[in-house]
Amino acid sequence: MAEIVFIFFVLSFTGWLLETVNESFVRGKFVNKGFFRGPWVPVQGIGGFVVYFLLNSLRGRPVLVFFAGLALCTVVEYITSLFLESCFKVRGWDYRTYPHTRWCHFQGRISLTISLVFGAMSLFIVYFYWSFAAALAASLGAWLPFVDIVLTGLFTADVCYSCARVVRMNRAGIEIKGWNVFSCVEDAE
Repeated sequence: MAEIVFIFFVLSFTGWLLETVNESFVRGKFVNKGFFRGPWVPVQGIGGFVVYFLLNSLRGRPVLVFFAGLALCTVVEYITSLFLESCFKVRGWDYRTYPHTRWCHFQGRISLTISLVFGAMSLFIVYFYWSFAAALAASLGAWLPFVDIVLTGLFTADVCYSCARVVRMNRAGIEIKGWNVFSCVEDAE
């Protein structure tokens, strides 16, 4: 179980890093990409788990891994977008605003370009990255449970703080524009 928790955080952090680099490049300034304050995008961790556990048995068929990963991750992304909007009134991303996705999106929630990246990332997770994250977890040895407790505590605090902030902003009538609950307010201030 300790390895699973750690791998979730590795996948979530990697997703945050990739999204932050992309968003910062597109916007021309540093952008903390994600709903939370910390360096994690849990939907990426969840997506990584879905891909690995459902597609690892298809290792011998990389084309199938690619297309199944593309479909699975696109569905997870679409559902997450709907969840953020319905529960928190936050538009997590809008592919209508990106130069490389403007031409091939659906409702700004999912995009063909990004779905192709999901397919490639599915190959990467199944054939390489899961093993890398598991080896990283193993390298922590007896420290792994402690690291998991610290990460879980920080993440839990971040979830509580971020959700409470969104609720306060919604009650105050502050429109949340953008992907990050914090950056939209900080940009306005």
